[in-house]
Amino acid sequence: MKIRFMGVLTVLLVCLVLVGCVGEKHVKTNDEVANEPVVLTFMMPQSHDKDFLQGLLKEYEKENPGCRIEVQRIPDNQWIDLVKSKAAVGEMPDMIRIDRGLLEEVGTDHFVEFGEKESWYGRIIEEQKINKEIEGHLFGLPIGSVSSVGIIYNSEIFERLNLSIPHNMEEFRTACERIKEEGLIPLYTSDKDSWTTPLFFSCMAVQLTENHLWERLLNNQVKWSEVPEFETMLGEIADLYKAGYTNPDSLEATYEGAVDAFASGKTAMYTSGQFFIQDVIKKNPEREVMMMPVPYDNKDLLAVLSGPGMFAVSKDSEHIEEARHFLEWFSTPEHMDVFNKGWSHMPVFKDQKMVLNSWQQYLYDNYISKNKTVSEISEVLSGINKNEFWNNQREMLAGRMTARQVLEEWDRDFAEQMKFKGKTGWQ
Repeated sequence: MKIRFMGVLTVLLVCLVLVGCVGEKHVKTNDEVANEPVVLTFMMPQSHDKDFLQGLLKEYEKENPGCRIEVQRIPDNQWIDLVKSKAAVGEMPDMIRIDRGLLEEVGTDHFVEFGEKESWYGRIIEEQKINKEIEGHLFGLPIGSVSSVGIIYNSEIFERLNLSIPHNMEEFRTACERIKEEGLIPLYTSDKDSWTTPLFFSCMAVQLTENHLWERLLNNQVKWSEVPEFETMLGEIADLYKAGYTNPDSLEATYEGAVDAFASGKTAMYTSGQFFIQDVIKKNPEREVMMMPVPYDNKDLLAVLSGPGMFAVSKDSEHIEEARHFLEWFSTPEHMDVFNKGWSHMPVFKDQKMVLNSWQQYLYDNYISKNKTVSEISEVLSGINKNEFWNNQREMLAGRMTARQVLEEWDRDFAEQMKFKGKTGWQ
């Protein structure tokens, strides 16, 4: 018994010594704690963690050694749900890259409001402030400006095959058939990243739909499944897959795979935002790239996003003032020029000096300045979670749902969200 007691006592003494050592190792003086850099957590979708942004963050840290920025990259397919869940349990990061619609959906009470006392507030181009405000209030530094969504195409392939820019689906299928004959992928699709799947339909839908129909959809006067053109559009997209105009591994293909395929010249077209062009050119500076509107019924209207992107600050952050300082630094013309040029966006602030590149100037001269544009569906349905709609479109393209089933499921999901929000006509 005595031997056993002495053994236990020895173990306890060893543990106390170890605890003492560990405790002594981690105890820091007040001066040491005060000299530690502030860590700002910065959450964003994975596809937004671009090299030009990383360069700016490193530059900020170099100029401000008392602050370090910790980027939290979230897979795009998990982004919306994760932001909502973090807000619900009070685990928001210090800063977040967020669009106005999602911010509104999460709730403005989670974010710091910004106004005239900010040094950058009066420098914002008026339309870029208005399209990010929620009921007249601004909850982040505007960082996104007008950008286009359409079909990016390899202009060298089009010229070599003597193909004209299609303006309707019949002409588009003809172009796809000719490209396929050359042993190339006519239209690359990356359905593993579900946010890329619905862009073709989204651009077609906004070209067709007049404002009065959007109002009726939003006010519960008509259902999505009661608009026959929507079912036709989804069916036409599915037919492109059935005809073999897309890559056979579409369900497993990613956005990064699309960049590689386009940069290497294996595919002629890809539906995306104009940021895709920058990613392709980075991979292959020699690649000749341009954008066309998604062709539908000879409309020739370019879908555009007015730029809902912001850097927002959590109200629960312990470093709100440090985050304010970062936003002030980021808002300067030279830093915003780097950021907006990296995304191929238009300027956000009045004093920016960035010059548009040739393809961007072409889109501006031929579509944007002539008002030959329509708002992309994300802005028409601002604040509406479209994840299930996207996923069901992917199921349709995999042959597991029909176009009508996609729209009927969306009717149910859309109704639930509108009722929850207490929107007019849904009580």
